[in-house]
Amino acid sequence: MIGHGLHFHQGTGSEWIKDWLWHLQGNRNSGTKDRLRHLKGSRNSRTKDRLRHLKGSRNSRMKGWIRRSLGKRGSLRTQILVNFWVAILPLILLVSGMLVNTYSIYQEYDSIVQDITRANQYNMTFKEDMDETMYLIVVGSIKWNNRTEREALGADNPYRQIDAARRQFQKLKTTVKDEKIQNNLNTILRLLDTLEKRVDDILHNVEQGGFYDENIYKFNTDITILTTLIQNAIQQYIYEEASEMEVVRQTIAGRVTIFLRVSLVILALIVLMNIILTHFLTKQIIDPIQSLYQATEAYARGDFTHKVESHATNELGTLAERFDRMGDEIRKLMRTNARKEREKETLEMKLLTAQINPHFLYNTLDTIVWLTEAKENEEAIRITNALSEFFRVSLSNGRDIVTIEEEERHIRSYLEIQQVRFQDVMEYEVDIPENLKGYAIPKMTLQPIVENALNHGIRHKRGKGLIRVSAQLRGDHILLTVEDTGAGMTGEQLDAYRQMLLTGEATMERMGHGFGVANVVRRLKIHYGAEVDLAVYSRVDEGTRLVISLPKKIPFVP
Repeated sequence: MIGHGLHFHQGTGSEWIKDWLWHLQGNRNSGTKDRLRHLKGSRNSRTKDRLRHLKGSRNSRMKGWIRRSLGKRGSLRTQILVNFWVAILPLILLVSGMLVNTYSIYQEYDSIVQDITRANQYNMTFKEDMDETMYLIVVGSIKWNNRTEREALGADNPYRQIDAARRQFQKLKTTVKDEKIQNNLNTILRLLDTLEKRVDDILHNVEQGGFYDENIYKFNTDITILTTLIQNAIQQYIYEEASEMEVVRQTIAGRVTIFLRVSLVILALIVLMNIILTHFLTKQIIDPIQSLYQATEAYARGDFTHKVESHATNELGTLAERFDRMGDEIRKLMRTNARKEREKETLEMKLLTAQINPHFLYNTLDTIVWLTEAKENEEAIRITNALSEFFRVSLSNGRDIVTIEEEERHIRSYLEIQQVRFQDVMEYEVDIPENLKGYAIPKMTLQPIVENALNHGIRHKRGKGLIRVSAQLRGDHILLTVEDTGAGMTGEQLDAYRQMLLTGEATMERMGHGFGVANVVRRLKIHYGAEVDLAVYSRVDEGTRLVISLPKKIPFVP
């Protein structure tokens, strides 16, 4: 029982230990395999994730570079270069492919043509030259034993002929790939070897002397037959090469056809791509330039409110932004300049009004005193009223614009006062139609011109002179004319006077001679701009005529 039990426990324990060890080993193997699979799976997963991340990063960077290069954020130079290379690179590749393919076809075709040409040379001359040389040696026309005559043969030496032919056909053998043609060339080379042996036999006999009949027999039965066989083999080679050339030609024709079709497809794709790129380039480059051009045209017309339509962020976008900013600055400067000009004009008018020639006032007052002392009260009252009217229109409650009727009263009062003083030398006429008297005109437009006609025209001529002021309507303009029959001006004086009025260099003439005409012209240009026109005509001892053309304005409303 004990032994049985002991045996039972030993057996059971051994099996249990084995089971336990096997279990541990299995668990270890299983766990190791699981861990290995887990690690391998983790590594593969991480590797794939990194690869996807790297690939995605490269793709995103590449896409970003393309967007920056071709899109709105790319510089103008980069856009042009990218568009150029995208358009030209396929053409370069296509042309390069055509050149490589053409060169490859040319080499293959040229190699066959050269081989046939070389073989054909031997086909035409080898048999004839070899037979002729050997015959002359056999019959004794060429003394083979004579070294001088043997060396004189040169290339016609039978051995040299055979050796040259062997080298040539061995060279052809290296360029041929077709097995049938290779066999044909091998046949030619074997025939050349046999021919060389037969030549050795004949030449040995010749060197020994005698053997004429035997040599003739060998020549007829060996040499001529072998050269004929070699010629036939060469012709067979040429025929097979010609057949191969036809195969090559058909292959080339097929390749050319395929290449032309592929080229046409590629060319169509290139044209389509160029159309797309041209449209894109137009949108990205030409359109902003066109917008800048339109803005420039608007600026040239004086419209500085025009904005450049551009959403690009490259140099063109910066240029458009600065162009708009320049337009804003110009508008500000124009408004500031216009305001300053108005202020200047107002101050100038006030200054001109304040600077009425005191001599005119003094002389008028002296005339009034003299008339009063002479008991010519009515005349004194008339000139006093004229002086009052003159100052009333001159001041005009601070207004810069008056009606033509008010300007007429102004010059009439002035001329009436001056006629009393210079009644022996001056007469005047004022002819202004009623339908023009209500239109607006800058204050003191005619009085300085009339004063200039009196002081520089009438008073510088002997006898009585006439000052005539008139107005007429011509289209949308009113013509104001002041003419006198005074001293007039020479051609040089007239040119200098016109230049002074054109440049506006003098705003006032000498203080003793009243307001300057140049200042009048300058004020009119401030009011009307390029719409005002001025013409001066004068002749010595005949007088001067000055015509001012002003745009017809809305009737003045006080």
